[in-house]
Amino acid sequence: MASPYSAPYEREPVVRESSTYLTDAEAASLCTIFFEGLESGMSYARIIDMMDRQGFESKMVRRLRHSLMERGDMLGEAFARYGLLDSTARKLVLVAEEQGKLPRTFRHLANHYGKRHRRRKKLLISFAEPVLLIVLGVFIALTLFTADLTEIAMRHDTWTALGEVLMGGVLQGAIFLLLVGFGAMVFLNLPVDLSVRGLGYRLWLAVPLLNRASLYNTYSIFCRYTEQSISSGLTVHKALELAAEASNNSDIERKIHIAQRVIEEGGSLAKGLYQMKVLPDDILENVDVGEETGRLQERLSSLAERYEERADETFENLMNGFVYVSRMAIAASVIIALLLTLVSQFQNDFLL
Repeated sequence: MASPYSAPYEREPVVRESSTYLTDAEAASLCTIFFEGLESGMSYARIIDMMDRQGFESKMVRRLRHSLMERGDMLGEAFARYGLLDSTARKLVLVAEEQGKLPRTFRHLANHYGKRHRRRKKLLISFAEPVLLIVLGVFIALTLFTADLTEIAMRHDTWTALGEVLMGGVLQGAIFLLLVGFGAMVFLNLPVDLSVRGLGYRLWLAVPLLNRASLYNTYSIFCRYTEQSISSGLTVHKALELAAEASNNSDIERKIHIAQRVIEEGGSLAKGLYQMKVLPDDILENVDVGEETGRLQERLSSLAERYEERADETFENLMNGFVYVSRMAIAASVIIALLLTLVSQFQNDFLL
């Protein structure tokens, strides 16, 4: 099958015409319907009709129908033309199309986007308690502490005045909650194909203490697509090229030519990967054993699952640690602010 970025069969390279902005939840739904449709042997026309009936955005349905039915694009070309999903996912679709493994790829992409959406929701829910603490501590308690309670107590309408003070704090807290809610909705519904998110992912990979989960994920993708390519009948040389591109790991992409050169010279896959000096030792050992025993594909599949599980576990631990530290920092800041305000009030009263 032709790739949108190559020129077999004299096909012209695809020029991106527009962008289709999807949230993580919408991307998961799109990948799910393509997985289920392709797994059932449906044509693209029937899948697009299903999308139309299930309420997918009419513009996206119309674009896919035009690209696949009228232009005669390959699926990867259609996704590239209209910017569906993010750049990494489009790479995976392109690779899977060459391998003939589209259903399996869409299943993994659906799981990926669905999992990312659930993580974002979990992260937002975890900050509900600190946000409430800020409202109660900063906007309500501080409002009371900074008010002149002596003057309020001497007024004939003490309770009315006190209610006005409290209402001011509640109003400020409500405005803060609205702003936080708006920010949470923006965070939860960020488009998957956003340049800021791509840049953030690259920067995240560059931070040694934070990038372990993302690195594990790139190793999982590399192993999975190496296995899929080899099982599809591609040469190991081509399999490595496609898997490196799909991994979206700059180190693997930059050094994959080393492994390809070793293989061209008659070396083993394990030797080629070893000389790259990028992949973990257990991947190298499993590939070596797999080649010796003739069970390379089985080993690569097992490695892909193992590193995906490690990525999920590491990310959960990282997120839990981040949430815990953030909550403690917010609580400490509120308490310190309240104490400083109380001390300031007592000093002013004492001096007077």
